[in-house]
Amino acid sequence: MGYSSGIGTSELIDLLLSFVVLTIAFSMVGGGVGHVTAEGLAIVAVAVGSGFMLHELAHKFVAQRYGYWAEYKASMLGLVLTILMAMTIGIVFAAPGAVVIRRSQYSTPSIHYSEADDAYWDSLERRVGSEDLWISLAGPMTNIILVALAFASIMYMESALPIQALVGNLYYAIAIRAFQINLMLAAFNLIPIDPLDGGKVFRGNPLVWAAVGVPTILFALAVLFLGIYPF
Repeated sequence: MGYSSGIGTSELIDLLLSFVVLTIAFSMVGGGVGHVTAEGLAIVAVAVGSGFMLHELAHKFVAQRYGYWAEYKASMLGLVLTILMAMTIGIVFAAPGAVVIRRSQYSTPSIHYSEADDAYWDSLERRVGSEDLWISLAGPMTNIILVALAFASIMYMESALPIQALVGNLYYAIAIRAFQINLMLAAFNLIPIDPLDGGKVFRGNPLVWAAVGVPTILFALAVLFLGIYPF
């Protein structure tokens, strides 16, 4: 049986604190502190609110689906680095915290062996490794889905509205930022090093990581550093 899927008070505070820090950081990138505006903050807040919150909740709920206790915890070091790197070098270190998963006990393998049997531990390791893979992949895949939805929204508005109407259009601006931020979150988290999601996915199944991580990271590099947009 899984743990409660509710969000506790301390977890909610950590989520909101991380959300605020990420919103400020993404707002500063490209223009610095002096160029942060109320409208810019609001647009980024919607994009971060969808991308960051749903990313972390995806980890939490998938872990709970496997029967584990899971709770988001903010990292003070991560929060400070997020702001400092955005202010100094214009890069968002998108790791303000993480979902902590406690394995109080492992699920019983579907095939029963004696605990003295090597096959028992081999089966247990495969099962736990598979669960780690899907729990870790849930967050980046959520961002990838949001990238696709933002892209579809952008394409629809560009086809339905004249170019003049897109200038200053709030929904269009939100869709653009949601596309950019979710792509960056997905690519950053899929870098195949620990403690990022990509490290766990790569360790769980290198082929799955290659199929998801390589195109996402290459696409993000093309968009964010070369300015090659698909719209």
